[in-house]
Amino acid sequence: MEPIIKAENIKVIYNRGKAYEFTALNGIDIEVFPEEYLIFYGPSGCGKSTMLYTILGLQTPSDGKLYINGEDSSTFNEAQKSKMDSQYFGIVFQNFNLIYSLNVLENITLPQVFINSPKKEREDKAMILLKRFGIETRSKDIPSNLSGGQQQRVAICRALVNDPAVLLADEPVGNLDSESAKIVMETLKDINRRDRKTVILVTHDPSYLPYADRIYFFKDAKIERVVKNRRTVEDEDKTGEEFTLTNQLAKLARVHDYMNVPQLKAWSLTNYLIEEMTVNQTERLEKAMEFLLSGKLSEHGFFEELNRSYGEGGVGLYITTAINYTMKVSELLREVSECLKVVKNNTNDGKMKMVEILRKFLLSDYKGHLTPEQIQTLEKVIHNRVFGISSVQEFNKFLDWPVEEGGVGLNVATAEHLAEKLEIILGQMYSV
Repeated sequence: MEPIIKAENIKVIYNRGKAYEFTALNGIDIEVFPEEYLIFYGPSGCGKSTMLYTILGLQTPSDGKLYINGEDSSTFNEAQKSKMDSQYFGIVFQNFNLIYSLNVLENITLPQVFINSPKKEREDKAMILLKRFGIETRSKDIPSNLSGGQQQRVAICRALVNDPAVLLADEPVGNLDSESAKIVMETLKDINRRDRKTVILVTHDPSYLPYADRIYFFKDAKIERVVKNRRTVEDEDKTGEEFTLTNQLAKLARVHDYMNVPQLKAWSLTNYLIEEMTVNQTERLEKAMEFLLSGKLSEHGFFEELNRSYGEGGVGLYITTAINYTMKVSELLREVSECLKVVKNNTNDGKMKMVEILRKFLLSDYKGHLTPEQIQTLEKVIHNRVFGISSVQEFNKFLDWPVEEGGVGLNVATAEHLAEKLEIILGQMYSV
């Protein structure tokens, strides 16, 4: 598969040749593939936003080449640049950048005005987006009457109204409270997964890294490393490896190539638990998880570490939260133990038993009701995922598909949750 965006040795140098010369980007190489979710991550001033604006065409490279759909962007004339900015890319900013003299509907339809779309058509498109993101009742309000999270959803609607292939987001939750930030981040994930749009997010917050397929770590105007969170179907096809349970679990266990296996397992379980914690709390939880998985902590000792105050070196959770987290981890590890008992039994009975164990675990906190037909389909797609017949993307897709089309018929949020739980338990089962 060819990249839709490719940067080769991109440099951005301000005041070149002068005493106060400053290098914002220094030899950046990047490839962006269709339907990917990429994150440019790093501290303030590292070059990640400059790279985003270089891709958008707002910043001209001092050196290097930028290719959009295989074409050298430096050869684009003004008409091509304008079309690229208005129709190929959508952009969401940290500060919303809404026009406060226009109402919500007028803000969203503005990009359609610039391409001469008829008024009725552009307003219909805007209302569809507003309904999708739950703010259709605010269409006639001016932005200043909306909360920060609502304003950012309006900005996302505006970025999507021309149906761009690529959505760029520059610190889109930097000015939002935690609840609004969560809604916006889930919105971006939905745009990537459901609409199959490429998303490139700039952030300095490590808690958002699990959203990405790949992460470019920026530091001092350079890319320090690239980390792949999930393998695509194309990646798996290129390996030529036999699809066995061992190979699949090995791939799952390498979601972070700079972690060893114990660290990976602790990381994945930590991300299964955390909702809203500080970075330091998350690090302490992850370390406690690593000790639990290595046998250095008992379940009770793990609970005590979670409940101990932060000032005394613990994670600093309320007792009810610490109990809840300990119970969740204990439940998952029990299921891992049960699966490991049958994982070496390569008979059909052994496989069916393992699938049944996993199905019961995935549905342990599901509040809805599944028909026998749905349960049968769910067990089939679990079997295909566990034994390497399908990828995680295909597993997720079958969970979300309607029953009449051969799917399980779950909603998007439930499908995402079950897929995440399955990947976590498979990752815990892998050992070296």
